[in-house]
Amino acid sequence: MGGIFGFVCKEPRDVSIINVGLKRLIYRGYDSAGLVYLKDSSLQILKVLGNITKNEIKVNERSNVALGHTRYASRGWPTIENTHPIVDCKGEIAVVMDGIIDDYEVIRDKLIKEGHKFVSTTDTEVISHLLEGNYLKNALDILKNVGGIYSFAFMVKGENKIFAVNHGQPLYIGFNSCYFLSSDLPSLNGFSENAIIVPENSFVIISQDNVKILDSQGREIKGEIKRVKYKEEIAEKGGFTHFMLKEIYDIPTALVNSVESLLEKYLTLASMIVFGAKKVFIIGNGTSLHAGLISSYYFSDIGLNVNVVSAAEFPYYGLESITTGSVIIAISQSGETSDVIRSVKLAKMRGAVIVGITNSVGSRLALESNVYLPITAGPEMAVPATKTFTSTITVLKVLSLYTAYQMGKVSKKEIEEFKSEIKTLSKSIAEKLPKLEKDAESVASLLDKESLYVSSSGINYPIALEGALKFKEASMTHAEGVQLGELLHGPIVLANKGYPIILIKPAEDYAEDLYNKVIRLVKDRGIKLITVSPGGDLDSVKTSRDLSPISNVIPLQLLAYKLGVKKELPIDTPPGLVKAVII
Repeated sequence: MGGIFGFVCKEPRDVSIINVGLKRLIYRGYDSAGLVYLKDSSLQILKVLGNITKNEIKVNERSNVALGHTRYASRGWPTIENTHPIVDCKGEIAVVMDGIIDDYEVIRDKLIKEGHKFVSTTDTEVISHLLEGNYLKNALDILKNVGGIYSFAFMVKGENKIFAVNHGQPLYIGFNSCYFLSSDLPSLNGFSENAIIVPENSFVIISQDNVKILDSQGREIKGEIKRVKYKEEIAEKGGFTHFMLKEIYDIPTALVNSVESLLEKYLTLASMIVFGAKKVFIIGNGTSLHAGLISSYYFSDIGLNVNVVSAAEFPYYGLESITTGSVIIAISQSGETSDVIRSVKLAKMRGAVIVGITNSVGSRLALESNVYLPITAGPEMAVPATKTFTSTITVLKVLSLYTAYQMGKVSKKEIEEFKSEIKTLSKSIAEKLPKLEKDAESVASLLDKESLYVSSSGINYPIALEGALKFKEASMTHAEGVQLGELLHGPIVLANKGYPIILIKPAEDYAEDLYNKVIRLVKDRGIKLITVSPGGDLDSVKTSRDLSPISNVIPLQLLAYKLGVKKELPIDTPPGLVKAVII
């Protein structure tokens, strides 16, 4: 995964401007960066590790064509070998890619048997080898036959052109005295006043004189033209005013990426470890802990008891009971949270096996784990976690299903049906997000208290906890997540007239009587009631019980964000908070 930026010009241009485009795409990847340019008909490739905003690609050359990439490590560690561009066997084709290839391991094994030499562990390399030979024909064949959600661009030795394929990940082409290719529209600000939106499932040939777009059958088609007009600071956030809002809008894509990126062999190994465990603990902090609490319902449904504990509390609560045969499912989006790493190390010393769940492939948690599953939500720049939370829930649900498969309780067909359900939910969320944002803005305008409750029961009770956390982080509003029944055992005393209570409708039918009882009580006391449900004040997407936490948390994220905007707060970087708590 990552961001793509390149140019094709009639007159040679300073290659270092690729750095400018890649810095604007840093939200798409910050693990490494690289570029390729043509010099005397040969491909010249430069790569750097780390964040390109701190470690530019140093180049002092001019060329008619150059192509760059900033990478988020999803398959393959953040190493120079895995940094794009990735070349073919002869070093005559250089490829950069954004997205995920289905059946990567199957394609790789087939190519190795055919004699291709692989030097990386990233799925992008299968593209470079599949292009070998007749690269124009082969690019169309990839578009038609290679599954996944991806776009890729490539350069060929001796060709003053950039070739690109859109198979579900966006691409845009700006134009003035040069043609510019990019993964998003805002990054083209200042390079072009207008841009072509590359249609999905198309193959593009960008030469010095024109742009040709072909459909999967090789027929020439046109792309829609859109105006490029963004403020510089907004361009760096993908066109959004804050990273938090952008990342909420990323949720639909991130959900699909999460299920598509999980490799069969690692899921099988992780589920066998969990199934064979004498005792299972799930640990995490903050948002990760709340995702773990939701997963406990999934594991309970299949008859597996798990202990969900704060990683900060684990050394005092669960450590003494850890022996050989114990399993720790450790969750950390950054993979660097000190409490998680400390607990993992202590548990390993006592013989525990570690299954890591992380959004950072090259993190300490990935290194400490016996097997890890990538969340693959993409980079998350805002401190308040949004898309990583929903993607973590998705990964944990898939792990529970694979564990159920090991127990003989579900079939592979049922697992595939869940993946289809995720894709359906993703589409529904994407369609409804603009309305959800407007609803959140309307509700935020009515809230004038500096404290509130968020309450629910069942599998959505952890969403009440997560929602309360988001209000604290994004809007500096004191909020408390309360179980629906517990609301009546003390907390309701503080809720006087006009006090806001957000009620998330439980997904379990047998909780409906309690939910209705609380609604009546809240209304009788003159409390300001806000409901989260399909058709509620915050109108969440209707879905299954197991996926309702994903659907219900998004309106809460948006409401917390809108409250932060209303208060003119630094939403992406709340005071006193960092992305990974390291102490």
